[in-house]
Amino acid sequence: MIGKIKGEKMAKDKESTYEVTEGNVFTALRRDQPEELLVRAQLLDRVSTLIKISGLSQMEVAGKLGITQPKVSMLVTGRLSQFSTDSLLHYLSILGCEVEIRVKKPRSQVGIFRRRGHIAVR
Repeated sequence: MIGKIKGEKMAKDKESTYEVTEGNVFTALRRDQPEELLVRAQLLDRVSTLIKISGLSQMEVAGKLGITQPKVSMLVTGRLSQFSTDSLLHYLSILGCEVEIRVKKPRSQVGIFRRRGHIAVR
């Protein structure tokens, strides 16, 4: 589905075209490794939400996470490109989350490399 919106701060009579998609936005944007990007975005969202509801200042959160206040700001504002999956998992652990990673092997040797597996955050 394609639609148009008029931008409030855009030059006169210019319209921005956008596409409404279902599913993984990173797939729709044709990004490399879209499933991994989606998982990282979901992890970042969890970290950001926990920071926001903690009631602590960004300086206090920075001290607890062992990072700088500008990095906390990037977490809270969703700057996905600034954080690896490993970092986000580490922050979730410090924030008190129990993080589990479960790996299921293919059903048979024939299944190795035949199809991609699935990565999800629950």
